[in-house]
Amino acid sequence: MKLIKPKLPSLQRTAAVVPLNSSGATLSGPDRGIPRPDSSAPTAEERAILALSATELARRIAAQELSSVQVVRAFVGQITRHNVTYNAIVQLDLDAALERAKAADEALARGEVWGPLHGVPVTVKDTYATRGLRTTAGDPALVNHIPQEDAVAVALLRRSGAIVLAKTNAATLAMDMQTTNALFGTTNNPWNVNLTVGGSSGGCAAAVATHMSPLSFGSDLAGSIRLPAAYAGIWGLRPTHGVISFRGHIPPKPGEVDGIRSMAVLGPLANRVEDLELALSVLAQRSPEDATVTPLRERTPAPASVAGLRLAYMDELGGVPVSREVADALQRVVETLRAAGATVEKAQPKDFSYQRTWETWGELVAMQGGYERSNLERRVGRLFAQGSVANIPHQCKILDPISVEGYMRALTEQATQTNALERFLADYDGWIVPVASLPAFPHHAPSRTFGIFNVYDNPLRVDDKAVPYYVATQSYATLFSVTEGPVISIPAGLSTQGLPIGLQLVGRRYDDWRLLGVAKAMEPLLDKLRPQRWGADQATAGS
Repeated sequence: MKLIKPKLPSLQRTAAVVPLNSSGATLSGPDRGIPRPDSSAPTAEERAILALSATELARRIAAQELSSVQVVRAFVGQITRHNVTYNAIVQLDLDAALERAKAADEALARGEVWGPLHGVPVTVKDTYATRGLRTTAGDPALVNHIPQEDAVAVALLRRSGAIVLAKTNAATLAMDMQTTNALFGTTNNPWNVNLTVGGSSGGCAAAVATHMSPLSFGSDLAGSIRLPAAYAGIWGLRPTHGVISFRGHIPPKPGEVDGIRSMAVLGPLANRVEDLELALSVLAQRSPEDATVTPLRERTPAPASVAGLRLAYMDELGGVPVSREVADALQRVVETLRAAGATVEKAQPKDFSYQRTWETWGELVAMQGGYERSNLERRVGRLFAQGSVANIPHQCKILDPISVEGYMRALTEQATQTNALERFLADYDGWIVPVASLPAFPHHAPSRTFGIFNVYDNPLRVDDKAVPYYVATQSYATLFSVTEGPVISIPAGLSTQGLPIGLQLVGRRYDDWRLLGVAKAMEPLLDKLRPQRWGADQATAGS
């Protein structure tokens, strides 16, 4: 078959019906283009399609065992059944998706292959610019923002043959660890709608976990891929910084100066590790739109099993408490890996400063374009947030005045801590640590807002401890945002309340392929720790 560059969709869009929620009221926000809810159960054919990984969907479409139109319709059906409950999808590009699916099938009939994701529907966070399709980042000021160009990552997805089916919900400007905004409301956890699915890529995680999307693409500055993946019971990859183009993401807002140096990355969320691998192969490449992307180390054969792997773990870092549920889940993973032949030892870097790394995260964020404020504004903000974030290293630094000299010191500190972690990781195939202090928690409203920064006076409960919101949700993730290496959020079973628990698998910079290989070897063992997987009953019953 010939490899053919696919024709990109036009800028024209057709208005669609405003959806209803389960009580009959409309979901909040602008028209989402989603047909009215359908309570009927999926057909046997649709159930079979929804159960497949994106990788397997791509294989079957390429072999013409499934048509792209069939696959797109199956996922649209799942969206109409479940989005009213979970609020993961904020924009469905239905007509364009079906048109492109039809073109994909016709191309295959002519012997043409667009790429490795030919005809496979995917979703992207509503922070990715999408040509001709509303992109808001959950910000009411951007409700009418329709980009004229795709983000580089979206362009690469389209060139690979993917069909961008829908946009997923995000925290306002991707700046919270829950997924809610004034335009589209709150995304609910697929395992318990009274709980958060995390943020800011919660729409991606909920869509994948509920099989409304086989593969979704989010972003991560402080755990925004890793936390939602953990709370939804799926896999998420924060790749090495710089290996996937960030160009075309919001923030920064359209027209604003891009960050001096951002720790934020784009990455995939999926139900299977093979889909993370497929996504990385598509996005981790230079393109005409962005030649600054840094290449990964060459791909090497993945280990056939965990036998012979050398792994480290820690159940607490820097004195930040974790719940007994999280610690127990980590211990079960350790014991499972040891029983399968891996060497797993409790260890942490001796010359790595958690405190300085957290402070460095705040200092670097403080200097990013789009978040710069005058010294007066920062002092006012510090007073405004007093008692809530004033003593949280990675948060209070965001509100501190910072000079160019201070910024350079922060970059030097970042290099120091990164090198310390890399020396430690050189002796291991991966380091397993918590994603956050606790499993998914009830929807938690901010006490007030300063600009786009939500302030939470009410702490979260980590067993019998009251822990500040940002300490509990960000501390474990921001460490590895600073050091910028690959991290995979791995599903590690369920809590006693039946909620997913995720852990971080941390690897060496630019060794993303190796880390994915380790995760793939762990996958069948971790599957055994998940006696219940979302969707088995719901997808069948359509409930």
